Amino acid sequence: MNTMHQANRRYWDRATDWWEQLEEEGGLWHRCPTEPHLAFDGGALGLIREVAGDMSGRDVCVVGSGDNHAAFAFAGMGANVTSVDISDRRLAVASRRAEHMGLPITFIQADAADLGSIGSGEFDLVFSSNGFFVWIADLPTVFGEIHRILRPVGHYVFYDIHPFQRPWKSQVTPIEVAKPYWYTGPFEDDEDGAFEFNWTLAEILNPLAATGFTLRQVLESPADDSRFWQDYSHLPGTDDSLLDWNENPRAALPAWLALASQKPFR
Repeated sequence: MNTMHQANRRYWDRATDWWEQLEEEGGLWHRCPTEPHLAFDGGALGLIREVAGDMSGRDVCVVGSGDNHAAFAFAGMGANVTSVDISDRRLAVASRRAEHMGLPITFIQADAADLGSIGSGEFDLVFSSNGFFVWIADLPTVFGEIHRILRPVGHYVFYDIHPFQRPWKSQVTPIEVAKPYWYTGPFEDDEDGAFEFNWTLAEILNPLAATGFTLRQVLESPADDSRFWQDYSHLPGTDDSLLDWNENPRAALPAWLALASQKPFR
């Protein structure tokens, strides 16, 4: 594990209690098995259904599983789910929740850049969600591991914050540039000791293609809930004016990037 990923693992172990409380306030985790749309944004669930079909009986790996909303949703759809995250403590919270809901999910602690504990060709679908890429220092290696654990003709689908949202200062108005689009990091947080990355669209798509994936479909979507522009709560947003680009200029840009890719049959 590289030193930046080690630092990020320590950060997520420390931050687990705060995130667990926030997730409890939102209450989405126990709804995701029966309301799977709650676990996905940016049209990702529609992409999954379009390219991979019915999830019942399919082998699915959620990598960088975090809050595990997606893992719970896939389990509710009848998939055989493996949840992988770098943080033991985040996985412990998810494991307790899965047991409470009676969901038979396998939990594995691992760096997404080193999935050596998982055999090759084990999954029909690998999925990652919002907030995954920002913690990854080496996208080509991660994509290589995802490609390896997929079966031939299996799919990798993700959604994440669109790279076009990264250059701006966080305030709604006025819209101001905080950094060049091509300045991708690493950005070290002096207080938390964590490292973040703001990858460009090219830095995501090119290594994905170089790994051997075939692009199936790309979606660029606006935010459909004002919470995107407010804070980290899982509760519905409270200011719909933020969805109007006349009030919030950054709403004129895509909020989400969703992509479906496929490992060819060889």
